[in-house]
Amino acid sequence: MAPEGACGKADRPPEGGGQKKPAVRARLDRLRAAARGANDRPRGHGDPDRLAVALGAECVEPGVVRVDTHLSPGARHGCTTLPPGDAAVRFPGWPRVLLRDLAFLDTETSGLAGGTGTVAFNIGVLRWADGAWRSRQYLLTGFGGEAPMLRALASDLRECRGLVTYNGGSFDLPLLRDRYRLQRQPDPHLPTAHLDLLHPVRRLYRNRWSDCRLASAEAALLGLERGDDLPGAEVPAVWFDWVHRGRGERFGAVLQHNRLDILSLLALMPALAGAVRAPGRWGACPLGAARYWRQQGQAGRARLLLERAEDLDFNGQHELARLRHRGGWGEGAVALWEALAARGCPRALEQLAKYHEHVRHDMRTALALAERLPASVARERRRARLLRRCGAERTLPLDL
Repeated sequence: MAPEGACGKADRPPEGGGQKKPAVRARLDRLRAAARGANDRPRGHGDPDRLAVALGAECVEPGVVRVDTHLSPGARHGCTTLPPGDAAVRFPGWPRVLLRDLAFLDTETSGLAGGTGTVAFNIGVLRWADGAWRSRQYLLTGFGGEAPMLRALASDLRECRGLVTYNGGSFDLPLLRDRYRLQRQPDPHLPTAHLDLLHPVRRLYRNRWSDCRLASAEAALLGLERGDDLPGAEVPAVWFDWVHRGRGERFGAVLQHNRLDILSLLALMPALAGAVRAPGRWGACPLGAARYWRQQGQAGRARLLLERAEDLDFNGQHELARLRHRGGWGEGAVALWEALAARGCPRALEQLAKYHEHVRHDMRTALALAERLPASVARERRRARLLRRCGAERTLPLDL
């Protein structure tokens, strides 16, 4: 027993005062209560109903709202107008289709890296409906709305004959495929004809513009300057503002950005189809247009495009020479090669050497051209072969 008046270890008050344990317990209780509340309501505490009213949207399922906007044919878009639904367009390698049979699709996502952590929280689809263009946009307000949104999207795309995107083949469509699978839904029956407009833009304008972004195509071909439009790089932050803070003030800007994207896809269709047929009129690269036609088996049309072009570079002149040569226009091809060879073009020198060796059987001229080629293993092989053939010619008996 401890002496009277002594304080045993068990009776000693805790260092730092006797209020520490109650304070810790109170803090833990507050944290547990907050955790229980967080499980019972959305993380950001945003009000989806108020958001829908502010956006003029309709709540179609819990966690997803829809905004429909109708635009008549002839409505202004930049310096051009929206084409009518019965307008026909044709790209090389694509069937002739009416615009009303197509769907124009674009997504806004929580990030640009892709992968299973990236969510398409805004999906826009432009289609012809009831004599007008209908922009239909889905917006997630909660993760539980993704499954019904994807089902609705599959229904919207079910009857269209073709799908048009911008970089959709590399980003939008693989992302949507992953989201369908994560939601354990079957892949949507997308139309077999898919036109990714980024590819014709690159072919026709990569040597004419500083970049091939959609905004560059809009400015050059449609005369559309977005001005105070929300930059695409800021779109993911709008989603995280809603998820983490319940702030949806900038969702309207996201919807406007997405709507402009899908309207531009529609307006670019006739512009790019025209650029493929008449590149000079649209400031496009004639070589890119010619390669489009050549790959579809229309070499004659490709050659005519290059013949009419006024600003062919080395690559364009080589393509024209090749098309002339294969089309039986041998002398026209040689004239181009000779002009290029006079400027020291190695490819033209090589083609002329082949021509004189295999067509004219003039080994000495072929050898002289081969001597002017840059040093390489192929050059030395060609020289050795031509030297042997020249030597064989010199040793032929005169009575043969």
